[in-house]
Amino acid sequence: MNSFFYICNNFTGNKVHSETIFKISRKYNNANHYIFVPCSSKKLLGKNFIKTDNVFIEYIYINKFFRFLPLLKSFLIFICILIKSKKYNIKWKEGKCLAYTFWSDGIISLYLNLIFKTPFSVFLRVTDTSVFFKYGFYLRPFFYLISKRTSFIFFPSKVLEENFLKYNFISKDKEKNFFLPNSINEFWLENVYHYDNLEIKNKKILFVGSFDKNKNLPTVLNACSILYANRQDFSLVFIGGSLSDFKKICKISEIPNWVCVVDKLKKDELLYKYRQSNIMIVPSFLETFGMVYLEAISQGCFVVHSKNQGIDYIFNNGFSYSVDPNDEIRIFNILNELLDKDFKMQSSELKNNLDFFSSRKLIDLYSIFFN
Repeated sequence: MNSFFYICNNFTGNKVHSETIFKISRKYNNANHYIFVPCSSKKLLGKNFIKTDNVFIEYIYINKFFRFLPLLKSFLIFICILIKSKKYNIKWKEGKCLAYTFWSDGIISLYLNLIFKTPFSVFLRVTDTSVFFKYGFYLRPFFYLISKRTSFIFFPSKVLEENFLKYNFISKDKEKNFFLPNSINEFWLENVYHYDNLEIKNKKILFVGSFDKNKNLPTVLNACSILYANRQDFSLVFIGGSLSDFKKICKISEIPNWVCVVDKLKKDELLYKYRQSNIMIVPSFLETFGMVYLEAISQGCFVVHSKNQGIDYIFNNGFSYSVDPNDEIRIFNILNELLDKDFKMQSSELKNNLDFFSSRKLIDLYSIFFN
């Protein structure tokens, strides 16, 4: 029986990965699928799972101290994987390995390739470029080896694909580069709405995401405060965290009466928030892709995102707009414009625009490596 291996250190924090692997396991149901999940917190062990007979998940605890020693960390994880794999009688030479990050997971796949000749492919994430490529000077020979020996390099965003070839310490073979984003959850495609911006009488601007520094909440609040000083015909809603966290990160003691803060919502509740809103703005400093953008678009909501991050360069359909995440005046201007923009799109046309991101289409693209 064929074997497919997955090295995925973010398996516990992202349902997208478990959903994707589950669908791959159904497509390739004549193979066994082994997922190895390195974790730096014991609380995450066993957090995520897949219920199917041909998927096996092994969690590997590694003390967070080892993040300061990335090579030693990778070697320890590799040894643990070999030990845990003994009970499955895995034949590494006869399988293929998919690494969900270029460095943290990719280096493990490189070890398997060097020792067992296991073919592997890697994803490039924003953490790879913003942390490891930027600061890991002594790791650059390994970056080169990973890019040289991998079968494919998958890019979740066009931005990462565009920027990758700028680095002089990787092997530059464009034939290996492949745009492969995460798929949008079927719930959103099954409930695609339509665009009719001026139909929304109670104008609303929405933020959806984690309440952390990277998501740039203070800039959103400041830009909207400038906007509210010019017009008072809209409200601003932040979804994704607690009121205390919001006040702390925005460094304010009181919430303006035109601002509402809401904790995380279930999909069906969030759907109606999107539909009731004109604009969703999440100008993150760093964003690999950002599924919330696709969710908002699927419900007829304009999206404002950061230049050279996330979904930039993907859409040119009148419903997505890029901004400098530090430019409050530009953000103010685009929000002001979009609140009054006469824009309509039927749900059928919108669904066609999003069809590429369906799991049906994207799972088939994995065949370039697995077949």
